[in-house]
Amino acid sequence: MNNIQEIFDAYIRTKPSAEKIRSATSMMIHLGKALNVNTQEEITAEYYEEICQALEDFFAKTPQKAILDKAILAEMIGRIGPRPKINRILKSLLLDKNENVRQYALKSLEFSGASKPKSVIPFIEQHMKSSDPDMVTTAEYLTAKIMCSGKNKFVLEKLNSWYNKGNGRFIQEAIKRTFYLIEHDLCDDHNLSKELILEWIAEYCPQVSIEK
Repeated sequence: MNNIQEIFDAYIRTKPSAEKIRSATSMMIHLGKALNVNTQEEITAEYYEEICQALEDFFAKTPQKAILDKAILAEMIGRIGPRPKINRILKSLLLDKNENVRQYALKSLEFSGASKPKSVIPFIEQHMKSSDPDMVTTAEYLTAKIMCSGKNKFVLEKLNSWYNKGNGRFIQEAIKRTFYLIEHDLCDDHNLSKELILEWIAEYCPQVSIEK
């Protein structure tokens, strides 16, 4: 997507709530002022890596407003999904100095991950061994959410790959979070069961211990 207006338009097509649309519209206005452009179409891909810093500078006296705008920006990208040019913004959000922005940027990918998990998996892999334990936890949660979206076959194949690379601990925690979603009827895939997952783990990740 070549400019921020195209990103906004794609976000609207994902049918977010009216409240989120209002927040996104406000963020777009703020961003136009922060970058001193006349229209959002002028905020092209060349600006993408500057967006987060521009919002921080614009709200230097009220940093909480910058955090809120970056959060809605993460929401927009999460619903659209990772793409080569958009990833420039996503990278900035995932490296943001505010921990809540970083976590929300990763968590927001659950929406697009439900339909296009292949595009989201690299971001899970990037953070499964993060020095920030909260980002590891968010990656575990994101894995569980995608597993419960009906894409469990794809995710299980990735778990096997991760297992072979020595990421048993991450797999264990991601499965625990999947079980939590199943137990609390928060799993969209009602055909996915703990028994099915345990059988798969026993065969393909035998050294991963999961409580029944």
